[in-house]
Amino acid sequence: MLISFFSFGEVKYNFGRGLSIGNSFYLGGYTSLFYESRENGYYRYKIDDLAVLGFFRYGRFKIFGELEARSLYYKSKYTEETNLKLHTERIYIQYSLNEYLQLRAGRFITPLGIWNQFHINALKWTTSDPVTAVWFYPRFSTGVSAFGFLPLLDESVEYSLFVQKNKNIDEEYNNVKSDDFIGGQLKKYFDPGKYIGINAGRFYDKELKETTSFLGILGYLNIKRFYLLAEGYIAYEKEQHHTQYTGKIDKWSYYIQGVYRVFSKNYFTLRNELFKDRSDDAYLHVWTVGWNYKPRFNISLKGEFQIFEKRKNRFLASFAVLF
Repeated sequence: MLISFFSFGEVKYNFGRGLSIGNSFYLGGYTSLFYESRENGYYRYKIDDLAVLGFFRYGRFKIFGELEARSLYYKSKYTEETNLKLHTERIYIQYSLNEYLQLRAGRFITPLGIWNQFHINALKWTTSDPVTAVWFYPRFSTGVSAFGFLPLLDESVEYSLFVQKNKNIDEEYNNVKSDDFIGGQLKKYFDPGKYIGINAGRFYDKELKETTSFLGILGYLNIKRFYLLAEGYIAYEKEQHHTQYTGKIDKWSYYIQGVYRVFSKNYFTLRNELFKDRSDDAYLHVWTVGWNYKPRFNISLKGEFQIFEKRKNRFLASFAVLF
């Protein structure tokens, strides 16, 4: 049995790309360290995540799994704790018919937006996440998904559709607890470094007991050393306390982020984001100025300063690595 398994291909390990056996098996992992301090004297630091992930591919089928220990060690100005609990980040089976139709079933990253697709710290431009990636839809879905390219539109339009009508796998580990979630996205590519997109969806929040419908737009541009990305969302919450205003838009948000490679392996980041929620009278406006040093594609050392309009400013730093 062991000989048969290893006959799928050459066994090799590359730092950052994991252990692989041909094109049939992969095993890797990642971790990161996190630090935060605020102007009011508050601070915290933690081993943010320690994860292992892998897949097994056989023919058109692929089985993927990822386990993560979240906040393995956490210390702040007020508390200190160790948490060894493992969470199921992703687990799904995928069938690839061709580039026009691929099917996925299980728990997967919600296939919407730009930022939400890069949940691993080492692959993100900044340690912090913009509001649009946290407060508009669940980051993970447990259900079925179809995705690929549309052949009738010169194969430059990518689609993704998904449906969830059941309880989440590892419901605790998600930003929104939902058992009813449906959505989709279209992205138009002009070349590998340029695209625009639109998405929409609806989900039920089990904790708040309300249904939210949202609509989003996104865009990405890469010209030589410069990267520009942006997302914007509006949402309507079907709830009972809409008494202080009229209209269908309850909350809206956007971010615009520019990244410039100043010199080899060093990137300067500037982001502006705004969030308003009329139903809860919430408001957030923040500028993020950051620096990302990447000695290798799989290693990231980041520092950033966030300037808030109505909150205490803060400094964030992280070190992240893919094994």
